Amino acid sequence: MNNKDSVYFMSRAPVMGWLTRTIAALLALLLIGCSGGVDEELRSYTESVLTRKAKALPRPPPPEPYVVYTYAGNGPDPFEPFFKETEEEQVSSDDDSPYAPMQGRLKEELEDFPLDSLRMVGTLEQAEDVWGIVINREGTIYRIQAGNYMGQNNGKIIAVLENRIELEERAKDARGKWYLREASLALAE
Repeated sequence: MNNKDSVYFMSRAPVMGWLTRTIAALLALLLIGCSGGVDEELRSYTESVLTRKAKALPRPPPPEPYVVYTYAGNGPDPFEPFFKETEEEQVSSDDDSPYAPMQGRLKEELEDFPLDSLRMVGTLEQAEDVWGIVINREGTIYRIQAGNYMGQNNGKIIAVLENRIELEERAKDARGKWYLREASLALAE
């Protein structure tokens, strides 16, 4: 040990002595706490509590009688909706809408998955063709391009870009009318 090491060791010695004394004191306190005297006090207190007689509880008040309300029928029917739709607002078949999905089209494989369960992991390019690489939660990899369908809302892919896939989904509103909405699937990081 050279002179420099001995100075470092000597400067650490008081700290290590203090730490050793503190640990020894804590161990002594722990051993005193586990002595038989405390355990005996606890045992005698438990026995005294268990030998006490239980007090009787007071009877609860009787329940209030159930009051039956009979609807007299002189007001509005409580089971009818507040707002009634007019004849033209009522839900009708909207299959002839320009936004309705194409009838008779065979579903593609990626239409079985919700859009949020799919991830875009990259693109492939060859000449002017661009394909998107999509993976599902099970780890199956799919190659898609513009014109394919994916997602459960009749989503038609309109563009495959380097950082996202853009879709045009067809969905129904609250009145049953078809409308178009845009969606996209971003490149997973």
